[in-house]
This record gives sequence, C-alpha cells and structure tokens, in this order.
Amino acid sequence: MIRLFSVEFWMAVLFFVNFSLVLFIFMFIRKVNRFFSEQALHSFHEERPEEDDPVRDAASDIMDRLEPLVKDSRDAAILFDEQIKDKKRLLKGLNDALDSRIININLLLSRADAMQKKLEERQAESSRIFSTLSKEGAADVSSGALANQQDQILKMYHQKYDIDTIAQELSIPRGEVQLVVDLKKKFLEMEKNSR
Repeated sequence: MIRLFSVEFWMAVLFFVNFSLVLFIFMFIRKVNRFFSEQALHSFHEERPEEDDPVRDAASDIMDRLEPLVKDSRDAAILFDEQIKDKKRLLKGLNDALDSRIININLLLSRADAMQKKLEERQAESSRIFSTLSKEGAADVSSGALANQQDQILKMYHQKYDIDTIAQELSIPRGEVQLVVDLKKKFLEMEKNSR
C-alpha cells in the first residue's frame, strides 16, 4: 500500500511540475512578446505598421498553440484528482472489510487453540468427559456468529464494561475478548495514521 501511494505521489508531482513548466513558458512568451512589442512600437512605429510585426505574430501563434495545452492539462488534473479520490474510497472499503476478516480469523485461531488445549487436557480423563468435549467441539463458529459476537464485544467495551465482565456475560474466554478489543484499537490507529 505504501508503494501505491508513493507512485501516485510522484505522478502528481510530475504532473504539477509539467503544468508549472507550461505556465512558465506561456508567461515567458508573453513577457518577451510585450518587451519586443514595446521596443518595436518605440523604434519602428513609423517605419512598420503593427500588422507586419513578425515577433508579435510568432508570439501570438505560440500563445494560440499553448492555450489548448493549458486547458487540456487543467482537465487532466481534475480527472486525475477524481480518480485518486475514487481509489482512496475503494481502498478504505477494502481495508475495512479486511480488518473485519482479520479479526474473525484471529477469533477462529484463538478458539482453535483453546479447543486444542482442552482436548489435550481431557484426553487423560474418562470417556464421559471426552463425550462432553465432543459436544462442545460441534459448537457453531460460523462467520456471521463471529461477526455478531465481535459487535457485541465492541458494544459492551464502548459501554465501559471491563474485559472480565464481557467475557463472563458472553461466555467466551477472556483472551478472545482482549484480542478483539486490541485488534480494533490497532486498526483504528492505523486508519488515523493513514489519513
């Protein structure tokens, strides 16, 4: 993502440098045209009529050729700015979706780790405990349930509940609650830094 912004940055810099050069040339030609027209007016006013001034004709010809370039450059700059804004909106949407999926994946990994630890602890126990564990293993871990649980965790956290209370109320491990809160804080901080 950093590389994408740096390419856009350099493209914008290059565009504005080129645009500035065109404006500089345009202004330079106007100054030269005024200078020569004033000189021609003072020294050759009686000898040459203004219609036959080759410097004035050349300068006006160059100005006529540069005007469409300046207009096209302005239009290109506006279009380029709109495209950059569209890309930023798309990237923000993709980042938000990716943040949510990362949290869901981390929750699934946390649950998998917890389940693996439970299985290892209970293998030594009797078959009654093993059957209880297999029933817990069939728990629903769908993406929608995880997203709903994630929303509940964040809602309770914003209502000033502490981590232990949230874990107890939602019947999930404390580590999962802490993970969701920490990841959301990091994503919000990254989003603020990217603006």
